[in-house]
Amino acid sequence: MKKVLFTILAIILFIPILSAAKKEPVKVYIFEAGGCPYCEAEIEYLKGLSSYEKEFVIVQKEAYVDHVDWAQGKDYALAEKVATAFKEVGFVDATHQATPFVVISDLYAKAAYSTDLESIISEAYKKGDKDIVSCFEEGKTNCLKHLKSKTISLDLDTSVLVPVLCTLALGILYWFKSTSNTKKIIEAIKSKKK
Repeated sequence: MKKVLFTILAIILFIPILSAAKKEPVKVYIFEAGGCPYCEAEIEYLKGLSSYEKEFVIVQKEAYVDHVDWAQGKDYALAEKVATAFKEVGFVDATHQATPFVVISDLYAKAAYSTDLESIISEAYKKGDKDIVSCFEEGKTNCLKHLKSKTISLDLDTSVLVPVLCTLALGILYWFKSTSNTKKIIEAIKSKKK
């Protein structure tokens, strides 16, 4: 019994180490217009973050050829599709009609220059990049279906959840074993009194 408990405890302790495997960087998409000063400023800001190329990479997309004539670029249709889908699930500032239009996983879709994206990128990295833009680029249509769901879901990190559940199971097992031993002892005492 002690060997089994020791083995289970060893597994519980090593699960967080195993789940800390290297993750893929988050793709931060910037739909831009050629020569757009806000787009260039956004990219410069992102490249200055310490997590750049460690936790995230920048993927530039051409929504407009330039920021003067606003002629549609090669990625205009994709920008429109992504913005529309995000808007449908409640991202009110998601629009392809302004640049930079920045998309980060399924957490951020906004057309505005921002220097407050580090925490969003970090959260996307911890949760794992959903890469919504690639999903639409591949021709899929249900890329944000999980955000439309009305079910309640607990967003728990498995490196915490698994050890907690295993500890709970061990506690129940210990309680059950000690209860059955206690019953045996009581029965033995009763039988000796007779």
